[in-house]
Amino acid sequence: MDNVVMITAGELIDASIGVRFGLSTITAAGLGQCVSDVSGVAFGGVVDYLCGKLNLPKANLTPNQRRLTNVRYAGVFGSAVGVLMGCLLGMSCLLFLDTDKAEKMKKAKELRLIFISVMSEGHKLLACERSTLFLYDAKHKELYSQFAVKQKPFRVPASATIAGHAIEQKALINIDDAYEHPRFYSEMDKQTGFRTQSILSAPIYDMDGEPVGVIQMVNKL
Repeated sequence: MDNVVMITAGELIDASIGVRFGLSTITAAGLGQCVSDVSGVAFGGVVDYLCGKLNLPKANLTPNQRRLTNVRYAGVFGSAVGVLMGCLLGMSCLLFLDTDKAEKMKKAKELRLIFISVMSEGHKLLACERSTLFLYDAKHKELYSQFAVKQKPFRVPASATIAGHAIEQKALINIDDAYEHPRFYSEMDKQTGFRTQSILSAPIYDMDGEPVGVIQMVNKL
């Protein structure tokens, strides 16, 4: 019972406040142990009461019999087997938990912080007005902004954008006059009132050479 509570609580803590505050998995496990100990104190009597209702036969050994070596060995062995079986049963909940979920969430948060840091400073480094990190949705053939300086998140068809053209060409696309390019998506300018002049789009690929996104800089200063 303690193992079930400890593992379940530790997993929930790791996937919630652990991700939010950057707690290590071992810290979440320690907090799960605290929850388990507290629940054991709070509900231990209930478990004992329910076990008493099973009306299991008692040994009714005399004091002299309890002092016998064989009896003491049997008691120790039985206790050890009981603890072992309880631990194994408690660990069975691991079969139903995604033990990598919290770690993936932490890595995703770390990546997002890296994205924000790089993109918020990248356009300054390259002396551009704006920068956008697009992620590529291969299933729907769309690009969506993971991070955009001075813009709200948005999705656009890859086939209708210069960023999508960069993915198709597998090359850096440098445009001096965006409105002269047939793939320029001017809808965002119409919605925001911003005037796009020049665009620099660089595709991003994974280890297998599959497109995962585009970094785009707008309006060289």
